Amino acid sequence: MRWIFRALGTLVVLAVVALAALLLFPTERIARVAESQFEQATGRALSIKGGVSPTLWPRLGVTLEDVTISNADWAGAEPMVEAGRLDVGVGVSALIGGDVVVEAFEVDGPVIRLSRRADGVANWDFLTNLGGADDGGPSRINSVSLPKGTITGGLVAFEDAVAGVSHRLTALDATLRLDDLAGAAQVDLSALLSDQSFSLSAEVNGLQPLLDGGVQGLTATLVVGDNQVSFDGVAGIEPAQAKGGLEASLRDPGSLFALAGLSAPRIPEGLGQRIEADGNLTLTPDSTVFFRNATLVLDQNRLAGDVDVDLSGAVPQVTARLAGDVLDFSAMSTDTSEEDGAANVDSGGWSTARLDVSGLSAVNGEFSFKANAVDLGSLQLGPTDMVGALERSRMVFTLNQVTAFDGTVTGQFVINNRGGLSVGGDLAASGVAMQQVLNDFAGFDRLRGDAGLQLKFLGSGGNMDAIMRSLSGTGALAVGAGELEGLDIAGMIRNLDAAYVGEGSKTVFDAITAGFEIAGGVLRNDDLNFDAKLVTATGAGTLDLGRQEVDYRLIPVALAREDSSGFSVPVKITGPWSDIRFRPDLKWLADRELAEEKEALKAKARAREDALKAEAEAKLARELGVEAGDGRSVEEAVKDKIEDQAKNALRRLFD
Repeated sequence: MRWIFRALGTLVVLAVVALAALLLFPTERIARVAESQFEQATGRALSIKGGVSPTLWPRLGVTLEDVTISNADWAGAEPMVEAGRLDVGVGVSALIGGDVVVEAFEVDGPVIRLSRRADGVANWDFLTNLGGADDGGPSRINSVSLPKGTITGGLVAFEDAVAGVSHRLTALDATLRLDDLAGAAQVDLSALLSDQSFSLSAEVNGLQPLLDGGVQGLTATLVVGDNQVSFDGVAGIEPAQAKGGLEASLRDPGSLFALAGLSAPRIPEGLGQRIEADGNLTLTPDSTVFFRNATLVLDQNRLAGDVDVDLSGAVPQVTARLAGDVLDFSAMSTDTSEEDGAANVDSGGWSTARLDVSGLSAVNGEFSFKANAVDLGSLQLGPTDMVGALERSRMVFTLNQVTAFDGTVTGQFVINNRGGLSVGGDLAASGVAMQQVLNDFAGFDRLRGDAGLQLKFLGSGGNMDAIMRSLSGTGALAVGAGELEGLDIAGMIRNLDAAYVGEGSKTVFDAITAGFEIAGGVLRNDDLNFDAKLVTATGAGTLDLGRQEVDYRLIPVALAREDSSGFSVPVKITGPWSDIRFRPDLKWLADRELAEEKEALKAKARAREDALKAEAEAKLARELGVEAGDGRSVEEAVKDKIEDQAKNALRRLFD
């Protein structure tokens, strides 16, 4: 906002010109003499095309019409200042003493063009000569005071090649009060910037020292829409710097983004739809903001700590160290977009509402975060300690220690919005309550037991449904002693009866272990081991994470009974997560018994075939008079005997 103060200082120049003109009667020569005096004092050409009209009643003063101040040679052909009419009234008693008290100062529709070159030279630099020549010449004025000055319908255009920005301020209405050029000044203004209205009230200890680049005491209040920011401390405008207390009440962040010419990102409730802040602010000349001993209230969440922001780059760099007590971020998992579609109510599936994480591109930075409890809607966290890094729309969370489901989770979680949204992680959990995990994520609350989990995963898509259907990864699960409620596996197997399902039925187990792979949103497992007092089982099957369906077979491999040996009946687990069904898989058992019977018949046939073959060989040996032995079969003995007989026949022929 320092360019706004420069614009107001420029208007003070017009007041000084008018006052100098008032002292240079007769009126027909006022315009030319004033132009000459102004150019000598500032080096800029002043043009008063409409003439000068002194007034004696109701106050002593002067009116200037059609006034322009030339621009710097490098800043373009258009004047730096244009004003159609300027009225100034002075106090007579002060004027006699050599001081000027401006009792009235009114400017209608001024146009002010401010610019700064890439090397830092500004077209307003002549304002350092605002008070006149230091040699005490005729342009020197002892002091200037302004009880009240008004500006209506002004326009300020600002081009800054150093920062590579441009601003256009329209509908400027302002009131200025000035004790003297080196003393206190107060300004109240309202205007439009980027078509967003705002108002500013400020009081500075010394106007001229501030404009000359000094640091002065400053109190200011900025109001934009339903937002208010107040500062009390010291500040300088060239270079920009400040130090003092800051209080902010931001109930309409969209207006602030509009004032900066930016589109407001969608901010979930709990992350700052409404912000209350206070703390100690320091702005350094290199455009770094330090907000220390800060208290931040983000909607219903209160945080305390330090926030540093480096504004020198194209994207702000934020470093934050924050801590809170009980925080509610549950809205992050709640669908709020009707346009993009709500949850798949008909299929009972995941939400198809678009996930908007465009806010990840607004800043880069690092943060540390601690809290006693965090509500994420679908996930409840206890004591939490994590750090994060955000760079070019990619956020990496490192979980030093996060308490979830009565256990502890460590590892990394990544949200990446570079060229499309993807999420991934490498997590390790210990002591988590499986009943809470399965109930929260799958609506299944029948498995009790504490578990350890290793999980690597990756998914992509614009909504939760797409992400879950695209998941890939690997993992391993180990559950300690617990219960499987709603299913008595031993009773079902013992009695071949599916009635051992429902309330009151349960299976107590000692351990469950399994490894798994995920591809295309489908989790596959083929090495489950289920160890219980009455039944030990293995299992294999799929858990379709995208469609929220299960197709699994639990196969008992031993059933300890007092009245018989082991007996095996598989249990089929199928259906959508909302209605999982357990039943004995008698068809699989029948198919297995049929296969075993087929194998037995084949073995019996092979044995009969071998017996008949042996009997035939024995009979042949007896008839031929040969004997098997010495590792020879009957077939080999017959062959040897035939060869011997053939040899004997040949000998007799030649003899």
